[in-house]
Amino acid sequence: MSRRGRSGAIGAAVLVVVLAAGWMAWSASDGPGGTSAPTVTRARGATRPAGPTVTNLASLEELQARFNADKDTPRLVLALAPT
Repeated sequence: MSRRGRSGAIGAAVLVVVLAAGWMAWSASDGPGGTSAPTVTRARGATRPAGPTVTNLASLEELQARFNADKDTPRLVLALAPT
């Protein structure tokens, strides 16, 4: 690849990264409907809410039951393999 082609490819990659970062920053600042998300502060002496927990599932049926329990809630399933 020529020097000119290489610099053009690098410039395009940098442009893509900058545009993606700008889009992510813009979309994170807007809440639903284009309004800013409300600021939430804790009262003095209040503790933090419980964080996410890792659950050890024994069967596929247990995973399906837990997954289907909250149909309108976004979920994250983390599957780890020993290999």
